[in-house]
Amino acid sequence: MPQEVKLPDLKNEALDQIPRAFAQGGLSASFAAAGAGVARTLATQRNMKIHWLAALMVTLVATALPFDLSIRVALIFSIALVLFAEILNTALEAFVDLHIKDYHRLAMLAKDAAAAGVLVLALGTVIVFTEMVYLQWQVVLDNQPAVWTTVTWGFPLVLSEWVGLFLVKRSPLAFGRFALSHVFLMLLIPISADPIFSALGFILVWVAFLARHIYPHSDMAELGES
Repeated sequence: MPQEVKLPDLKNEALDQIPRAFAQGGLSASFAAAGAGVARTLATQRNMKIHWLAALMVTLVATALPFDLSIRVALIFSIALVLFAEILNTALEAFVDLHIKDYHRLAMLAKDAAAAGVLVLALGTVIVFTEMVYLQWQVVLDNQPAVWTTVTWGFPLVLSEWVGLFLVKRSPLAFGRFALSHVFLMLLIPISADPIFSALGFILVWVAFLARHIYPHSDMAELGES
């Protein structure tokens, strides 16, 4: 006869010693931990920084052009999915590194597969965005003043954020660069077609600044040594 599998006793007093959810600081602490996860990933992962800059560029396009609701929702979901995938990929890589100290083919497979998932999703997002712009090209042509204004101030804004994410950490220059990014965003408000995407632009800039200020490390190796 097969041996009966003994299930854990859910009334066991030992299990009662496990801390309840949100016991350490409550719900606010859980949101703080999640925010720290986003900031740490952005501060330490090169690909996350690239996705963040791409999200900012998409946001600028959606701010300038009067797309319909379906396109705006698709853009928001595309941004969120790519960032989510990169965060999940970072979590998996950290988990594998924690438990696998030496080279192992299965660890390599896990990391490569996770990175491939992010790549497929990112390429799909690029295709979706290209298709949207292609189908809405008349909207682009009808709003050329807004497009040129966005290019004029959006390019230096993205450049400023690139400097902040890849070069400048904690220094007086970081605060000056942060203020400059705000100036560019303010100059884009008059041509904004959507206040939600305008606010999203400010959020992306703020989160990038806080991430680099709180976690001024260049990679996960430095983070682990601190």
